Amino acid sequence: MKFFHVADLHFGKMLYNVQMVENDQPAWVEEFLKAVDRYQPEAVVMSGDIYDRRIPSPEAMKLFGHLLTELARRDKYVFVIPGNHDSDIRLSHMNELLSSRKIYIAGELEKELMHISVLDGDKEVNFWLMPFVFPKLVSDPRVLNDPEISTYDEAARALLAAQKLDPEACNILLAHQNVLANGVAADHSASESIVGGLGEIDFSAFDRFDYVALGHIHNEQPVGRETVRYAGCPLYYDFSELGRCKDLTLVTVNGKNDISIEKVPIPLLHTLKQVSGSLEEILEQGQTIPDKNRYYIQAVLRDRHVPPRAMEQLQAVFGRSLVNVKREYLPTEEETALGIKHAEAAGLSIDAQFAGFYQETQEELLDADQEELILKILEQQLRRGDVFAANAKAVPADDTEELIEMLLGRTEESHETA
Repeated sequence: MKFFHVADLHFGKMLYNVQMVENDQPAWVEEFLKAVDRYQPEAVVMSGDIYDRRIPSPEAMKLFGHLLTELARRDKYVFVIPGNHDSDIRLSHMNELLSSRKIYIAGELEKELMHISVLDGDKEVNFWLMPFVFPKLVSDPRVLNDPEISTYDEAARALLAAQKLDPEACNILLAHQNVLANGVAADHSASESIVGGLGEIDFSAFDRFDYVALGHIHNEQPVGRETVRYAGCPLYYDFSELGRCKDLTLVTVNGKNDISIEKVPIPLLHTLKQVSGSLEEILEQGQTIPDKNRYYIQAVLRDRHVPPRAMEQLQAVFGRSLVNVKREYLPTEEETALGIKHAEAAGLSIDAQFAGFYQETQEELLDADQEELILKILEQQLRRGDVFAANAKAVPADDTEELIEMLLGRTEESHETA
């Protein structure tokens, strides 16, 4: 038998200011249904994060409903588990009715996982549906009643050990977890909600299963063995995914020890493109990109100072394809001497962080005069021995007068130019 393994659909997700549910996600659904018609799998497995939010938008719910309806019309088995972005109750509230149409959605975690047997000729293939696992949920009296369980790895092992698998049948597990291979983390992008080593489970926890259909990590890849595999997210949800494979994963089960994996190309409405350099270099690159409407474009601006009306010039060249402008900022020797510190997490100086905040809230880049003003304020703060001193009672009068003179000077220059 054959089945498509997909995960991390994140219906309702935004890419910066782009509502993916308006165009890209519906287009993907239609192309996916074409692939189902072409390859004729017996089943589709969806390994969590169907929605981007626990309370999905009406548009996201409508799109998922359309996908399920079309798969039901094609008489396909559909197996779905909730991920960490989903509400298990909301996702599975119609499960009793849907199961009559061969659509099975796991709900709240129970000691015995939802499992469905599908006959493939004279062979039995069992699909086991494991919702996103939390240690406290597994240790709860309503599940395993084991207060000794404290880690995600312990929780997954204990829960799976409690399942009565038929060792002669082919057993397929759906899981949505952060899976490692002997301590080595899977290669992930910036669009996953993973903090540090939270939720780590070693792939050996799944040794009793013949294929493990994973969700949670957005890059397609095997973990530990070829048949423990992330499908990856279907669309580009972050520029850290540039160049990543977005093909479909088609799994063919020929027997318990004979499982093959094929990558099936799928057309996307948009892919990502990044251009970088000075403003002039980026504008020049923009003139040479054919059919910009096929891309979502990020411009990485490496100018030391941003010229006036930079955003306006970029938008004139790239149009709606431009979804983000990023500053790549390196401090000068003078700034380093002043002691301007870099944020440990982002690697950005305080003024670069403010520039990013200003761009996000005002949808405009700081010009050279504004940057100079911000640097002057930072310099004054640093002279006082702290950055943005929260315990300071007042700004010294000299600093205030200096800033006023600076602003008045800019105003006079502006009038003279006019």
